[in-house]
Amino acid sequence: MRRLSLLVLILSAFAVRLYALDAKGLAYDEAATALMARAAPLEIIDFHWRAAFEHPPFWQLFMHFWSLGFGQSEFALRLPSVLAGVLTISLLWQLARQVNLSAATALTGAFLATVAPVLVYYSQEARMYALVVALALASLIVTQRLAHRPTWRKIGLYLLINWAMLGLHYYSALLIAAEGLFLLVWLLAHRQPIRMWLWHGLALGLTALPLLAWMGFSPGFRDTADSVTVSVGAAPLSVLQFLDPLWRDLTFAAIRWGADQAVWGYVLLPLALLGVLRFCLPSQRTDRDMRSGAGLARWLLVCACLVPIGVTLLVSRTLATRYILYIMPPLLLIMAAGITWLGRVHWLAGVAVFLVALAPTALALPHYFGPYQKSAYRAMTQYLLAQWQPQDALLIEGPRQHLLTKYYLPTDMPVLTAPIVELPAYWPINALPVVPEEMDDYLLQSLREYPNLWVSLTAENEVDPGEFVPKYLTAVAFQRDCQAWLDVRLCHFVSPHFVQPQVQTSLAALFGETLLLQEATVALADAHGAEPAALLVTLNWLAQTKPTVDYRVTLRLVDSAGTVLSQHDGFPIGPLLPPSTWNAGDAKPGYMAVPLAPTLPPGRYALVVNLYDPATLAPVPHHTPDQSTSDSARRVAIVTIDDTIEVSGN
Repeated sequence: MRRLSLLVLILSAFAVRLYALDAKGLAYDEAATALMARAAPLEIIDFHWRAAFEHPPFWQLFMHFWSLGFGQSEFALRLPSVLAGVLTISLLWQLARQVNLSAATALTGAFLATVAPVLVYYSQEARMYALVVALALASLIVTQRLAHRPTWRKIGLYLLINWAMLGLHYYSALLIAAEGLFLLVWLLAHRQPIRMWLWHGLALGLTALPLLAWMGFSPGFRDTADSVTVSVGAAPLSVLQFLDPLWRDLTFAAIRWGADQAVWGYVLLPLALLGVLRFCLPSQRTDRDMRSGAGLARWLLVCACLVPIGVTLLVSRTLATRYILYIMPPLLLIMAAGITWLGRVHWLAGVAVFLVALAPTALALPHYFGPYQKSAYRAMTQYLLAQWQPQDALLIEGPRQHLLTKYYLPTDMPVLTAPIVELPAYWPINALPVVPEEMDDYLLQSLREYPNLWVSLTAENEVDPGEFVPKYLTAVAFQRDCQAWLDVRLCHFVSPHFVQPQVQTSLAALFGETLLLQEATVALADAHGAEPAALLVTLNWLAQTKPTVDYRVTLRLVDSAGTVLSQHDGFPIGPLLPPSTWNAGDAKPGYMAVPLAPTLPPGRYALVVNLYDPATLAPVPHHTPDQSTSDSARRVAIVTIDDTIEVSGN
């Protein structure tokens, strides 16, 4: 019956982890997995040897050969994590039985792991974390066996498991430290002879040797260590500031975009404390277990949970939850011990507490499989491809997004970068900040080459916190549209070099005795994919005197009754150079786009322009050539909508 129950849990875990596996687009780290796996094995090793903030190369080497056989669809990239997540359930059962927990506790822990949100989440991510968890459980099982009776065979198995685990992720070393502490306590508690100390010391020493060699000679690791040392010197988070998000991540999977209901993860905290208390309280059974070593073996679970957290609290409180995800399965076994203990006191108490333990899962899994998004980059690229036309170009601000760009978009698509960098074939890239004096000419040249420039902005604050690039483009091109997704924005700029005006109107309107609107040109841009048709308007300004107010321009499409049907407001030439930065005699063109909704009924409409003071929103009076003064909007063009759209002068 127990084996059948375990089989049902394993099949359930497989179903849960396989469900909607490719429903969500790749996140940045997953795209890194895909692109880096395309390199040759020696290139992968060389890159990880030299690059900072990269872990040892085992994961990328594994994914290289996996991709050769299974391809690189989102489903295929995530499938290894699914399999590792399913294996975790079986290994957790084995660990529970290895440390002499009851069958009821083992099954309860396996069930909790089957539906644990954080384990489900990382079992659907194309990264190494689910595999590290499975190897960590295997390592704990072998550690407990080594404690009882070390042999060369067990040491060999221990080394293979831990070398694989350490080759996937540096922070697996914290689990080895926990195992070392447990073995030390075991040796002292049982007064083992020197021979046993040598066996255990040999196992731990040989485990650490390859990693120490890598860390000692790898230039990339030295660069990482130097950066971490600098960050450690900064003001650390308080204990609560570190532990609170860690607990929410572990119990609710509040990853990246945390949900308010993640606070429900705290209902599991009393269960964890109850489980630890269960290990501590003496009883006839626990006294017998202690004499046989089983009671002490259970503290392997506690060491596996507390040592990684304790070391992190002492050294650096910036550790991401995924780096020590392997503490979650032992933690679930501790909770399961508390649940079954209460169940033995009274079955109703056990059932009630078990249901409470499922509360975070009941809230988190619908959230994860429902509205939660890892990244919206896939949705953005789908939108972009639907609008794309020949001779368009894509500018990516925050060049590290090039991994996602290369995964989702055609390889022949012209890709520009801000800042100006050369994109590597497979590897992540960290760019220096944007230099405006370099970018302006680069952007102007791009507008001379491409009629449409699409700008993808994600993580742009890393390289352009002042948003120079989009602001500058607003000043030198028509910003036709901007769409925003969860973690990425896409703006469409039309180059004025490829726009043929259909109307040119001389206005000669002097606003506030300061800004002279000399003339306006209007071009009709047809619908562009999902974008509606638009009026591309160029306003030519001349500063008669130095402005003292940062006036705003309003362009409006109105019907015969004066009802505003479409509108675009902004600085005359964008936010980089508001009017107060101009000098007398400055002549500047401003580019604005007014969308024409496809739902506009047939009719005759006026396109009008005015200037207003943003402090009061009051129109700025202007003089016309006949010396009359008015604060009414000046008409720029007439738009006639019937079967077609026509633009004509006044």
